[in-house]
Amino acid sequence: MMSFENKPTDALIRIAKAGLGFTLVANSKTAEDIHQLANAAAESGAKITFIYKPEPDLSAGQSAQ
Repeated sequence: MMSFENKPTDALIRIAKAGLGFTLVANSKTAEDIHQLANAAAESGAKITFIYKPEPDLSAGQSAQ
């Protein structure tokens, strides 16, 4: 499976404009990036699935001191 998370937004927009869909872990993208990608997909009919992974809870497993 190809990873899209580290690709620049302009490259992802070109993929979406070509009508190709993909799944993107979008935590590192700005709201403007997401907006541009969604518009490109809507215009071409591409399907982009945006996934947001929760940040790890760094306090989990630590005991009170």
